Amino acid sequence: MTSLPRTFFDRDAREVAIDLLGRHLVRTSADVDPHPGAVATIVETEAYLGSHDLACHACRGRTPRTATMFGPPGRAYVYLIYGMYHCLNAVTGPDGTAGAVLIRAVFINDDEPSRQGRPYRGTGPGRLTRALDVTRRHDAADLSDPSSPIQVLPGPRPIARANPDQPIRRGPRIGVDSAGPEWAAKPLRFWLDSHFAVSGTRKRNQAGEKITG
Repeated sequence: MTSLPRTFFDRDAREVAIDLLGRHLVRTSADVDPHPGAVATIVETEAYLGSHDLACHACRGRTPRTATMFGPPGRAYVYLIYGMYHCLNAVTGPDGTAGAVLIRAVFINDDEPSRQGRPYRGTGPGRLTRALDVTRRHDAADLSDPSSPIQVLPGPRPIARANPDQPIRRGPRIGVDSAGPEWAAKPLRFWLDSHFAVSGTRKRNQAGEKITG
């Protein structure tokens, strides 16, 4: 199965964030630091809309840290937070617009749900990158290139929103209160309803608006 084409990512971040749900995030062994490889189903995303989005890194303009966000689309934007956690994003929209979709949670295929009380290793952006060994060295990796160490493949559900058996919910993004009340409240987080790997509290997730199903 081939990777998703660059045109898939060359759209509004909100559209891409929804359509990434159910796709396969593939970590191959073709890397400078060999990795055994893994296939993970994307179950939660957040959209960041570019320089006008006050929760987006691009709102402060282009910097060495954020240069990858400005395109081309279909690249991985990987950054470090708190000095220890890497976050993986897919760059979206036309070259220069700095849109991105944060991958917030995945289900690593063949995994079993964690024991009660223990966080699942694919839940949350920092945990999933640790589980898949994604770091800053993967910044700007081409997600559409079949030789890339990180790729996005169609997966079993080509368009998540078209599957009535798996509802999608949306709600405010997590951890962006510093952007101010307007941007903190925008429903730009998307997830597969009731999937055990989704981050956030049960109360927060059940309060999300159901947009499919």
